[in-house]
Amino acid sequence: MKTKNIPRILLALSFVLILSCSKTEENTPIINIDSLVLTTDSPDQLLVVDEVINFILTGDDGNIYTDQATFYVNQTAITGSSFTFSEEGSIDVYASYGGINSNVVNFDVINATSNTLLISASKVLRSQELTFSLVDPQGNDVSSDATFYVDGSAISGNTYSSGSTGMSEVYAEYDQVGTPTQTDPLSFVVYIPKRKVVLEDYTGAWCGYCPAVAAAAESAHAVTDDIAIVAVHETSFSFPDPMHFDEIQTLKDAFEVDGLPAARINRTTEWSDPYPTSGIISMAGEDTDLAIAIASQLNGSDLAVSVKAISEVGIQASDKLVVYLLEDGIINDQINYYNDDPTSPYYNLGNPIPDFVHNEVLRQSLTSVLGDNMSETAALNEYNRSFTISIPSDYIRENLSIVAMVVSADNSAKNAQFSHVGEDKDYE
Repeated sequence: MKTKNIPRILLALSFVLILSCSKTEENTPIINIDSLVLTTDSPDQLLVVDEVINFILTGDDGNIYTDQATFYVNQTAITGSSFTFSEEGSIDVYASYGGINSNVVNFDVINATSNTLLISASKVLRSQELTFSLVDPQGNDVSSDATFYVDGSAISGNTYSSGSTGMSEVYAEYDQVGTPTQTDPLSFVVYIPKRKVVLEDYTGAWCGYCPAVAAAAESAHAVTDDIAIVAVHETSFSFPDPMHFDEIQTLKDAFEVDGLPAARINRTTEWSDPYPTSGIISMAGEDTDLAIAIASQLNGSDLAVSVKAISEVGIQASDKLVVYLLEDGIINDQINYYNDDPTSPYYNLGNPIPDFVHNEVLRQSLTSVLGDNMSETAALNEYNRSFTISIPSDYIRENLSIVAMVVSADNSAKNAQFSHVGEDKDYE
């Protein structure tokens, strides 16, 4: 029988309740539950290739919703409620029903004729503990029979942590019928999180002075990739903006935005004319204590998104998660008051500028626009949340991206991450 509690390549069985934004989904069933719990018929989360697992989804009302739910394996929807694990690796599974997402369950899948080395994570924060394990072809834990070597030096036991950053390798040595045998090495990285600055640009296609903010944001982005830009559009009665974000007034009220153009750094700091990039660039890439990862997959019109966060000091109950869906490459005329200004990058481009390309346009918020409360999470432990939404047919799929940020009680952004839809962006 397989031994339980084998460490994961990713943290396993995070029973954080995760609710998705469902306002874009039509014909959502009316249900009287607040949470869903995903379980399986497997005795543990270590599996072998070609093993079949059945999923069970239970509501907080005690009823089973397995037959009505959609199950996602690595953000890809599957048919039915069972799955055959045909490839090695780390697999995340969650379920969605009625606009509510379940907890995430993680599996390690192995395919071996000899002992296999497992590592609890491939990327860890400084001082975060790693656990190494050795399992036999039947999935039994035989770690006690092995010696583990990190960068060529034997360690005591099978746990390891380091305050030094960089890439390392681990292998296990064990006795196989009287012959000393080594596993293939596995690599892992110890890192310090880097700050990604959030820049929110309150703008409108009718706003003739707004292109100045866009130009300054582009200048900052040309110097650093550690910046997440969000363009929040507002319409005008005299010049409707087709990119209008319905909840912009909530943001304007919260962040004291009285008129356009306006911009905020890390949500709460005003960025005003002449929009100097030096302050943004100096913060971008700084060492910090919190990291965010994003994974997403688009299947037809269904977008599945997974967001993870980890902190050296822990996630507080007052912290909030904000997740935005953005679109690049939207073509729409832009009023331009800089047409006669030779110092402007928009000089002589026309007023309005025809076929202006609008990027980083905020399309939807998968959370509340001011953030959803996060559950308190201890230092060096992982917080996990998943979302499923339906993408409108007029969005250009290949131009979609995601911005996620963790904000404190005063709404200031602690850190952020961004990725293109379909991209898995690890902790950085």
